[in-house]
Parts: sequence; structure tokens; C-alpha cells
Amino acid sequence: MTAYKTLRGQLIKKVSEDPTNPVEGQIWYNTTTGILKGLPAITAWASAANMTNGRASLAGAGTQSAGMVFGGAGVSAKTEEYNGSEFSSGGDMNTARQALGGAGTQTAGLGFGGYTSTLVAITEEYNGSSWSESGDLATARQYVAGAGTQTAGLAFGGKAAPAKTTSTEEYNGTSWTSGGALNTARAYLAGCGTQTSALAFGGSSTATTGITEAYDGTSWTEVGDLNTARLSLAGAGESNESAIAFGGSPSNKNETELFDGTTWSETANLATGRAYLAGFGTASASVAASGGSNVVTAEEFNRSINVILDGAWASANNSNTLSEGPASFGTKAGLVSVGGYGPSGPSNAHSNATEEYDGTNWTNATNYPTDCYAGQGGGTLTAGIVSGGNSGGSTFLTNSTTYNGTSWTAAPTMNNARGGTSSSLGTQTAALHVGGYDPTVRAYTEEFDGSSWSEQNDMSTARARGGTAGIQTAALYFNGETTNTGPIPSRIPNTTEEYNGSSWTAGGTVPGRFTRLNGSGTQNNAYRVGGSDGTAVVATTDFYNGTSWASSDSLLSAQNFANSGGSGFSDSIIARGRGSSTYTNVTQEYSRPSGTKTNVKNITSST
Repeated sequence: MTAYKTLRGQLIKKVSEDPTNPVEGQIWYNTTTGILKGLPAITAWASAANMTNGRASLAGAGTQSAGMVFGGAGVSAKTEEYNGSEFSSGGDMNTARQALGGAGTQTAGLGFGGYTSTLVAITEEYNGSSWSESGDLATARQYVAGAGTQTAGLAFGGKAAPAKTTSTEEYNGTSWTSGGALNTARAYLAGCGTQTSALAFGGSSTATTGITEAYDGTSWTEVGDLNTARLSLAGAGESNESAIAFGGSPSNKNETELFDGTTWSETANLATGRAYLAGFGTASASVAASGGSNVVTAEEFNRSINVILDGAWASANNSNTLSEGPASFGTKAGLVSVGGYGPSGPSNAHSNATEEYDGTNWTNATNYPTDCYAGQGGGTLTAGIVSGGNSGGSTFLTNSTTYNGTSWTAAPTMNNARGGTSSSLGTQTAALHVGGYDPTVRAYTEEFDGSSWSEQNDMSTARARGGTAGIQTAALYFNGETTNTGPIPSRIPNTTEEYNGSSWTAGGTVPGRFTRLNGSGTQNNAYRVGGSDGTAVVATTDFYNGTSWASSDSLLSAQNFANSGGSGFSDSIIARGRGSSTYTNVTQEYSRPSGTKTNVKNITSST
């Protein structure tokens, strides 16, 4: 094992208290606590907003919060701008093309080379709204890499006539001149950095390669190879000492690597393997976009030494009603709980009781027009909706009813009667009713636009009693039961499905298998709360970041088939339902303060 002094150039320091501002990779021994500590970086990919037009062989430029993609397969002229939250249309290029190179920023971009029906040398500059032609490359080429800015750009490698090239050209804002030649001719490579500190990596020479070369403004020098040789990859980075490489082919790779100026190291993989994609940003904050004619998805990579502050569940005032399976909608500061099934006189029965929570206390409100168990809620305290449910025995409901904070009003009926859904999903005028049973478990999806319900594409897996989160155009469904027969543990999938307003696709795997659970939040910031694993009610929770699930803070007491609400990970509530053995009116609130802290870790092993 390499010694720390060899890696860092210094011995591990002994200190009586932890340093106030440690840096990434720093290790120290705290003599007061007798603990060896360090500050590692955290790296992860997370889902980003979809592009409007999926396409391969496109170029990218800019930063994670102000980036752009342009050109692409199908000989496209389209430009899409990214603001860190969503993609929007920009000005079209003058010459539609694919397999081009890119550099610069969102308001000062550069596109060059590529292929139309032939190789082209055309260069265009982008000013944030439109493209204008500038001086051509000396060598027409496609699958070329780029680096630098609009006034100090760099083009290198690519496929020229008649073969792959070592040619490098430097751009001064007007014209191109020859630079130092690559040591290895190749195309389908990636690049990043500046005109005087660039990096070329991967591609295809005589075969798929991981060769990496660093440019100093004059000449290229070979440095450490990628761990995974690949072509048609993408990357980003600030210089030839700080870069990231991701994706590529063959076989739509998801491997991601970071470069420190000498060697590449593997880090968190893309959620979706992809090739012929675009990349932009820095080594610590980048974006991977598209990678195929039908691939509209994008992902964000982040590297940080900070973690979000710890949160915790706390007891709140109990509700007035004992019941399980109530419909719910709203937030922690304003939640509505509707109906359910529970004690009523000498025996259990379906209920129409409605309660409102104002962030402190529960109060009885106007009863729902009919008894309703396991209906679907959506909206806010003063603009909510409940749809479906069961009113007793085999009577499943198509009803939908809106709430204005005071009274209920009948709305159009759904196309399919069913119960078995209870988490909040969507809004009063853009509601979503997903899954459920009638008594057969269904994969149905219906959307409400404020006037009528319409059937949409089914989920991939029929399920009921699962968790939901999000809105009509960006929703989640996770866990649940796929059938009403057989031992419950065997009925529960650990899968997540994501909805984009049209169709469902696979999401991250839930760490456990749960039914009668609750969910809250958004598609990229969701919370799985409580539930049952088929043998016992659980107090565990999980957080979803749009790509993967991770364990979070446990409830104070186990609870399932409850009502829930909130904005997601940092602000959630669960109330009523069932505890470990009986009905409960317990309310629990989750809070997580804003801000971050350094990710200092205790080092307990040398392996």
C-alpha cells in the first residue's frame, strides 16, 4: 500500500482538535479523541431534466448551470440551452450537421467541423440567441474533439479524408492556425480544457483506445490511459489536470472516470449507459446529455466534500380519527386527511371523516360525500382532489371530488373504478391516478386536466398499495403489491417506475420491499416513509434523488397505510394509519435544515 506521505507529500498531522477548514483528501489524527479522520469527496450522478429532441453525435459547451447542446444525428441544426433545471430551445445553426466539435459557453459558443452529406470545415459562433459563420477549419473532419473558448478555441483529432488525423488547430476568434499534432491519430475521442491546457482522451485509432494526451499550448504529451478504453465518449473539465470522462461504446458504457493530471480513477457510474453523447461542465459539476435518436434523458454529475445537514423525525399532535388507508393531499403546513377504514362504534367500518392539519393541530372538517378507503389524493389544502377508493365490500369508486378548503364538489368520474392508492400525487387540475385494484391489481394510469379523466399508458408492472410522489408530468411509483393472492412478501417488487407525462420507465431499485407505504416529494427528491415488509410494520425511510435510493432517518415509531404529504426529503409528515399492532392517530413530522457540512469521516481501517 502506498504511504500517505508519498501520495500527499507530507506526514499525517497530529492535532488536538479537528481543523476548521479541511481540504479534500486531508487526513489527521485527533489526539483528544484518539481517532484518525479524513475528508473524502462524494461523487454521484442524478437525473436531470429531459431534452426536447434526443439525438446522437451532438456537441456540448458551457457549464452545468448554463450549458448547451447543438447539432447531432439526423443532420440536425437544433440548439438546446440548459439552465441547471431544464432544457429550452435556442437558435438553430446555419449549417445542420452531426459529429461536430464544440467549445465555449452558452453565450459565447463555438461549433466546428462535422458531417452533412460530406465532411465539413464550417465554423459557427453562438451569442446566446443566434449562430453566425466564421473562419473555416483548415482540415474538414468529423468526430472531432474540442476545448477552449470562442476566442481561444482548440480542435483536435477526428476523421478526415482519407483517414483519422493527428491534426490540431487553434482558433483566435476569427481564424484557425496549426497547433501541435497529437501523438496518436484518432477519431470518436473526447476533449476538454483550454487552448493552453487541454486534454484528449479515448477514441478509435487502429482500435478502441484509452490513450490520454495533455496539451500545453504547443505540444501533446502522453499521460495515464483511461481505465476503460472506449470511443464515442464525452467529457468535461477545466484543464489538463482536472477532467471527467463518461459513457462511450462499445455497448453503451456507463463507466465514469476522473483525471487528476496524472492518472484516471473510477468513480460513480452513469445511471444509464450511453454513447455518442454530449458533455459539458467541469470535472466536479458536469452534464451528460442524450446519446441516441430516442434518448432525451440527461444526467448531472456532482463531486463535493460537503453533505447535507442531518434531519430528524419529531412527534406532533395526534389526529382526531383512528383509521388506516386515508386519502391525503397537501404539505406539512397544511394537510388534508380523508376517509379510511377503522374503529367506528362497535366494529370497524369505512369512513368519510375529513380532518385538516395546520402545521400544529388537527381539526375536523366537512365530511367527504361518501365513505372512502384507499383513494388517491392530490393538490393543496385549499385546492385538493380525491379520486377512486373503496366504499365497502366490492364497491370500488370512479368518483372524483374537489376540495376548496371548506367544501367538496363533485368532479367528472374516472374511467376505471379502483382502490388501493393513498399517497398524494399531482394537483387539483393536473391529477394522476395510478395503479390500484378492483379487486384485480391494475397498471392503469389516468390523468385529470380539471375537466375530464383520460387513460394514458399503463405502468410496466401492475401494482397497488405502493408509494407515489411528484406531479402529472414527472411522477414516481415504487414498491406496492403486484397481486392480492399469495404470501405478502412475495407480492412486493423492489422496483421504481418514473412517469414523464406520457409513459413509464424504470427507475432506481428500492433498498427493501415494502407495501402499504407512503411517499412524498418530487420525482428527483422523493421520500419513502414506513410501510410493511409483509411480516411487520417498519419505521425505516429511504430518499430518492432521481436516480437511486438511499437509507434515511427512521421514524420514531413504525407506521403504515397512513396519510402523508410534504415537499420531499427535507419536509415530510405522516399521520394516522396503523402502528405495529393496531390503528393509530400518531402524527410524525420530518425536518431537515438547509445548508451543508463537511463530510469528515472516522477512519477505522487501512483497507
